[in-house]
Amino acid sequence: GIIKKVTGKTASEMVRDRVLLEAKRMLVQSYFPIGRIADELGFKDFSYFSRQFKKHNQLSPEQYRNAMLEKYQF
Repeated sequence: GIIKKVTGKTASEMVRDRVLLEAKRMLVQSYFPIGRIADELGFKDFSYFSRQFKKHNQLSPEQYRNAMLEKYQF
């Protein structure tokens, strides 16, 4: 498809990347429980969300949130 030619990624990979980027934003900018973030982003299974997040970010959602809060606290 056109998207694959232009970006080197499939449409579903582009959607996944966008959802995981939104997950990062929500983890840092909200105090929502991680399960709620997963649910709001359309993941029916919390553990699947957690595995996908860790696969693409090398940290679990909780580890990512904690690392960002430590890094940017004043």
